[in-house]
Amino acid sequence: MTYSLRLVTLNTWQERGPWRERWELILQGLREYDADIVGLQEVFNMDWAAEVRERSGYPYLAVSGEHSGLIFLSKFKPVEQECLIMKTQSPSEDYLRYAFYVRVNTGKEDIALLNTHLSWRAGEHKVRMKQTQELTAFLKSKAGKLPAAIMGDFNTAPDTLPIKYLRGTEKWVDTFAEANPGETGLTWKYTNPYAALEKEKMAERRIDYIFVREKKGAFSKVRASKVIFNAPSAAGIYPSDHFGVLTEFSSEKT
Repeated sequence: MTYSLRLVTLNTWQERGPWRERWELILQGLREYDADIVGLQEVFNMDWAAEVRERSGYPYLAVSGEHSGLIFLSKFKPVEQECLIMKTQSPSEDYLRYAFYVRVNTGKEDIALLNTHLSWRAGEHKVRMKQTQELTAFLKSKAGKLPAAIMGDFNTAPDTLPIKYLRGTEKWVDTFAEANPGETGLTWKYTNPYAALEKEKMAERRIDYIFVREKKGAFSKVRASKVIFNAPSAAGIYPSDHFGVLTEFSSEKT
C-alpha cells in the first residue's frame, strides 16, 4: 500500500515587524496545511520554538540551538539529529551558516531531512555554491541510502550555480519545478511589503525550495507542490517576508 507525506519550509523572519500578528498567521497556516514535517528558518528564540510546537499541535520539536535559527516540527519522533557548522563563510557576514540534519521514522521507514539557510547577498553565488557542496556532502555522510530531502532558504534563483549544481551534478529533484513546469513560483516577491523593503538589494525570485535526492520510498512521487503563506490578513499583514513552499508526496507501492 502507499502512503502520503507533506513537507513545508518557511523562513519566518525572526521576531521582526508586527511579529506577534505575523506569527498568528503562521500558526494558523501550520494547522491548515497539516504537514507531516515542517522546516523553519530564523527561529532564534527556543522558548518561542517550544510555544510554536505546542500551539501548532506538533508532537515533536527538533532544535539545533539558537545559533542557527533552524528547527523542525514533526509528527514523527526524531531518532537522530546533528547540526553542521559550515566552513564557508560570506566575507560580508559576521556570522556562520548551518545545515540541520534530522532522521525520523514514519512508521513505514526512516527518512533523512536537512534544513538550511544560505548566505544572502545577491552576487555571492560562489559562496552559496561552496555551502551547497558542504551540505550535500554532510547529508550523504549522515543519510546513506535513505530517502532524503533538503529544504530551506537558499537565497538564490533556480537558474544560478548552486541550484544548477543540485539539479544537475547531484541529481536532486526540485519538487516545485517538477510539479509546476514553467511556473516561476516566486517566494521573494514585492507584493509582500516586507520583501519590498529590500528591493534595492534583492530581486524578485524563487529562493525557497524543497529538494529530494531521488524518487524512492516516501518521496517516490511528487503529487503536488505550491507556494504558501503568500496572502495577507484582512489588515494587510503577511506571515513573513518570504513565502513558503509545501510539497506533497506519495510512496511507492509496497
